[in-house]
Amino acid sequence: MSESDEPENPPTKKRSVSKDASVLVVGNVLATIADILAPLLIFRLTGKDEVASLSALLLTYNTLALLLLAGFHQSITYFLPGRSLAERAAVARKVVRLLMVLGAVCGGLLFVVGKFGTSVIEAVGTFEGDATDLSPLMFLVLFPVGDLPARILPNLAVVEGRPKVAAGYGVFRSLCISVATVLPLALGFEPSAVAMCLSVVAFAQLGFVNVVLGRCYAAAERIASPVSTKEMVKFGVPLGATDMVASLNNRFDQLLILTNFPDAIFAAYRAGSYQIPVITRVPYLVTTALAPSMVEAFREGRARDALNDWRHAIGKVSLIVVPSTLVFFVGAEPMVRIVATDAYLEAVPVFRWYTLLSMMRVAAFGTVIVAAGHPKYVLHAAVVSFGFNVLLSVPLMLGLGFIGPAMGTTLAFIPIVAFYISKIAKATGIPYRDIFPLGRYLRVVAVASVGAAIAWIVADAVDVPAIVELLLIAVIVLGCFAGLATATKTMVAEDWAFITAKLRRRKA
Repeated sequence: MSESDEPENPPTKKRSVSKDASVLVVGNVLATIADILAPLLIFRLTGKDEVASLSALLLTYNTLALLLLAGFHQSITYFLPGRSLAERAAVARKVVRLLMVLGAVCGGLLFVVGKFGTSVIEAVGTFEGDATDLSPLMFLVLFPVGDLPARILPNLAVVEGRPKVAAGYGVFRSLCISVATVLPLALGFEPSAVAMCLSVVAFAQLGFVNVVLGRCYAAAERIASPVSTKEMVKFGVPLGATDMVASLNNRFDQLLILTNFPDAIFAAYRAGSYQIPVITRVPYLVTTALAPSMVEAFREGRARDALNDWRHAIGKVSLIVVPSTLVFFVGAEPMVRIVATDAYLEAVPVFRWYTLLSMMRVAAFGTVIVAAGHPKYVLHAAVVSFGFNVLLSVPLMLGLGFIGPAMGTTLAFIPIVAFYISKIAKATGIPYRDIFPLGRYLRVVAVASVGAAIAWIVADAVDVPAIVELLLIAVIVLGCFAGLATATKTMVAEDWAFITAKLRRRKA
């Protein structure tokens, strides 16, 4: 039987939920690879003014896209299951059309920002130097028309029992965007040429969407959608509200730099704001794996069991995240040299603040709240997070300059964690003090800091190539941590088994 010859209704055989969930994660990771790699590649292909312009292009588009998606791409997961093939086809096509309209709106906004954005920044700004050139955004207007509808593919593929399509689209999007970004620069073209190439990618994305819809619903009768646009808006907007606020929160510091500093400073800040992707994803992947069992425990009234499992996982995640991030905290200078060349050394302090932020991110609090059955608290936390970020980042920027927003983003994370913990306590009925294993975490930080201090002294004393220096720092920090953690029983046999299992899984 071919993939298009599907039965009228979704398969009833038991599917692997964990496998489908892992496919969604893979799809999302692959879909963001271009956003991670493109800035790194352009550091070596262009000057700072072009780096700033291209970084602004990516930053502006990704912010607007997440705001305008409004959760519609996720609503597929809610509206499709349990319906007939014809109904599923009608709903999917309606969502695609809706997202195409929103993509056109996004394109219009991009044109306006590209046309007038630089002039507005120059008019209201008080800085010396050239503002970041936003004009390439005018040539990006077609890209969201194809990119936004394609955002439904990971969710649609899993609902229709085709998880490989999700991963396939992630690879497809990543390759297209990477080539469209890097090739024009390698050939000596301006950032506006990159925007034009990305707009061409939009047509390829729409083609991919049509192919997937055809393979899923070729046998479906054409009927009107059983779900109205009003219903989709009513469901999608609250669903996407958290993503909207989180999008602004995650990019607020970069938006501050873009609008208040010249292009050379914005380019340097973008270099420093690079986050090590594998490390930052560890707590979310581990909590995602725990989520099904936590949901079951909460439903059965075993809230403390769910929290104990989560606390236990945080302790193990800390053993990976803390020493790994300290390697890059100590090795910030060689890391910047490797990634963005000596021309971006002013980015080192920004990178160190971002590394400290990564070191604190050892738990996924929102997943616990959702598992406990109180998703509205996640939105509350997102709004509070954004508020703390604004309250700290703006004054620090005014007082300390371009490093201020990085400091504000990092320092804001501390009261944000406290707020999350209070919401988890309210959702579960567990006392505040029993939520987060602070003592365990601080013990790991203390043990890891010994090796970090030694590595700092050694790195300051030697004069070796950047890659050698970073490797030397990694050996000292991780080696000292392994030895001291084992000697102090901060790490026991069970912890070593957990870490080696994760490493073996990554190699598999």
